[in-house]
Amino acid sequence: MAEEMSGTTRAAIVLTMLGEDAAAGVLRNLQDDEVRAITMEIARIKMVDPTEHEEILEEFYELIQDSRGLELAGPPLAKRLLALAHPEKADRLINALEPRRVRDEDEEGPVTPPPELPDLVLSSPAKRIAMLLGEEPPQTVALVLALLPPKKSGRIMAMMDTERRLDVTRRMASISEIQPDVVTRVGAVLEESLKALSEEPLVPLDGVQAASDTLQGLGRAVGQEIVDELGEEHPELAKQLRDMLFTFEMLKSLGDRDVQEVLKQVDRGALSLALKAADPEMQILFFRNMSDRASQMLKEEMEFLGTPKVAEIEAAQRMIIDLVLKLEKEGAITIEDQAVA
Repeated sequence: MAEEMSGTTRAAIVLTMLGEDAAAGVLRNLQDDEVRAITMEIARIKMVDPTEHEEILEEFYELIQDSRGLELAGPPLAKRLLALAHPEKADRLINALEPRRVRDEDEEGPVTPPPELPDLVLSSPAKRIAMLLGEEPPQTVALVLALLPPKKSGRIMAMMDTERRLDVTRRMASISEIQPDVVTRVGAVLEESLKALSEEPLVPLDGVQAASDTLQGLGRAVGQEIVDELGEEHPELAKQLRDMLFTFEMLKSLGDRDVQEVLKQVDRGALSLALKAADPEMQILFFRNMSDRASQMLKEEMEFLGTPKVAEIEAAQRMIIDLVLKLEKEGAITIEDQAVA
């Protein structure tokens, strides 16, 4: 049933029905994480029941209708139209709009200015406000975003997952009037939270190193599994963690039989480069598992290399590390686990 589908699946189905050109136009206006999630969902979809097509399109149309009032009506539209129609008079005319609002013909009494959030909230970075709103209910988030400048609201909404973004958008679109005291209470809570946050001293933290240390504590095998999964969506971060977790020094934990298995498949040019900058203990580990003639030839190759670049040595060591991890995964060798108790 369509109601059981996630927001990402619904969005993917709508795009498949728009046609390639229109769908591409929509994707160009989305955030990178949204594009990735929706395109992956499109690739996953095999077949959709035609009755669900109709239901999803109906829901999509209602969402557009609900949000159109917020997006197009009122002072924001008036300002955009004035800027387009009378650019030379736009500033004066827009300023004239500020002190008043549209009122019904039968409305009497003084004009009540629209409620506003405290200056501290309005001027705070989007990332900080998003952090404070992370645990708030959708209706509170919708109210705050409706009162913030549109660009800032957009940046905050971009930090939400698809389901929450859809829920907040629906609630924001349904707002027709706001009680000033509600805005005052919400604004006061946010202001106090922002003050407390800004007063706390910031402590530098190397997040990647912390993640690496944590994975190291879980044990090499578990760490490797997590890094492999992370690599599917965050390849650069996975590479950083892999380089920190699985170092050339790790090979010292190999037994002689395991080293001999590695020597059967390793590229000799890479091995000579990798051992060139290795400590004597590592060199001896490999030399003693080779024949006298092979070890002598390897030593001569290492001498012939002169002074290779650090990047070349690191690339050779990484090649051997990848081979060792591959052999362990295949069950050909065993690496001693360094899990922290």
